[in-house]
Amino acid sequence: GMEQQTIQAEPGAPIEIESLCPRCENNGTTRLLMMEIPHFREIVLMAFECPHCGERNSEVQFAGLIGEKGRKYHLRVEPGDLRAINRQVVKSDHATLSVPELEFEIEPGTQKAQLTTVEGILSAAAKNLQQHQEERRKEYPEVAAKIDAFCEKLESCARAEMGFTLEVSDPSGNSYVESYEQDVAKDDRLTMTYFERTKEMSRKMGLKVEEEEPEIKPDDPYHGPNSRGIVGPGSSVARGDENKVAKLMGKYTSPEEVMAFPGSCSACGADAETRMFVTNIPFFGEVIVMSNSCESCGYKNSEVKAGGGVPEKGHKISLTVTDEIDMNRDVIKSDSSSVSIPVLELTTALGTMGGIVTTVEGLLKEIEKTMRSTSRFQIGDSATAEDKDKWDKWLAKFEGLYTLKEPFEVILDDPLGHCFVTPLEDDVADDDRLNVVEYVRTEDQDLEFGITQLRLMEEEEKQKLKQQDEEGGGEGGKKEELASID
Repeated sequence: GMEQQTIQAEPGAPIEIESLCPRCENNGTTRLLMMEIPHFREIVLMAFECPHCGERNSEVQFAGLIGEKGRKYHLRVEPGDLRAINRQVVKSDHATLSVPELEFEIEPGTQKAQLTTVEGILSAAAKNLQQHQEERRKEYPEVAAKIDAFCEKLESCARAEMGFTLEVSDPSGNSYVESYEQDVAKDDRLTMTYFERTKEMSRKMGLKVEEEEPEIKPDDPYHGPNSRGIVGPGSSVARGDENKVAKLMGKYTSPEEVMAFPGSCSACGADAETRMFVTNIPFFGEVIVMSNSCESCGYKNSEVKAGGGVPEKGHKISLTVTDEIDMNRDVIKSDSSSVSIPVLELTTALGTMGGIVTTVEGLLKEIEKTMRSTSRFQIGDSATAEDKDKWDKWLAKFEGLYTLKEPFEVILDDPLGHCFVTPLEDDVADDDRLNVVEYVRTEDQDLEFGITQLRLMEEEEKQKLKQQDEEGGGEGGKKEELASID
């Protein structure tokens, strides 16, 4: 029988193990190296070599945590832009790569996780499609001719002879496309957005997914039309008797009370308890604080979301930071807001860092942490001397904000109006360092946040009610008319 071996790997220390060669079935050598590289966090490099038949292959596997949200990159390459096709790309096992202009897509699992370039991805795809072409030309010449023509298009894209768009969508959040700008938002060729994983995506990645809720029957006394219980996370509690339901309902809806319900860890997939807390913040309103901690792997995460409805207008909060008092102001940054620091010419994308409750200093540290993790191409080993020098100067300027040598401005722009900075006065208008300006959302913003759809649904409801009223009024009018004729 085979012996199971546990391998203790230390970063930077290679390990050699004996393994079976897939070609000649003799024993070869596999070398493992666990390391942390700037672009890909922790990875395991694997290289196999067989001394008997000369078989060699290599692979990279991701060894770190799965991100909280998925990431999608959109890169536009113009004809003749050789710099764009040299952008480095880190592709994880879960990433989907596509070129919409060619209706071409590389699905997850069809290629190994790799560190390559845009040119390398397209050239490798063309090379893979050329396999077995000789046999196809003999048996299926028409199919072979179409594949040859398609490969020529891929090679043209790889040489930047024609314009195209490369999209990288990774639900694990561990794929990256190199940006030549310090702030990705200023890269006019590259855009990055975050998205929530669906249950199907999590299931395909091997994460534990909560079971679907059982179908609710019409005669269910707790979930049907005449329900008396609570649904959602506390649905199992609601199936108790009426006295228990009333007692528990009072407990969960009381102010300053923590609600706990089962969930799963986004890092390791193990069972983990999620806690939810609803409270009111002076000058702001109701907020929902959620936290998750895993006893298996130690992963912790917290997030804050604004409660209540969506305000009619968005707002932009500007704070001039001059001293330690300003640095210690409480800040609520929603997951729909962006943060700008004009002195650094920095603006984060909407949704970056999620929703957090912190201080001004804590917000700066979170931005610095995010910038260092998402811009590794400019500060890691693969960076050019020019890029590295530019980044070192920019980071030194960023770190200089903590010393408060000069006042600087922090701007929170939230189209949904769910951000907050603690004022020093009872009336925000009396705080000369804090300025809050409301503005009307654009049509694109309403569409992005689903407000347009809500308005359409509301308008449809009004039209239905109006139509019903008119039909009722019409019948009444006819009856009066008939009565007058008689």
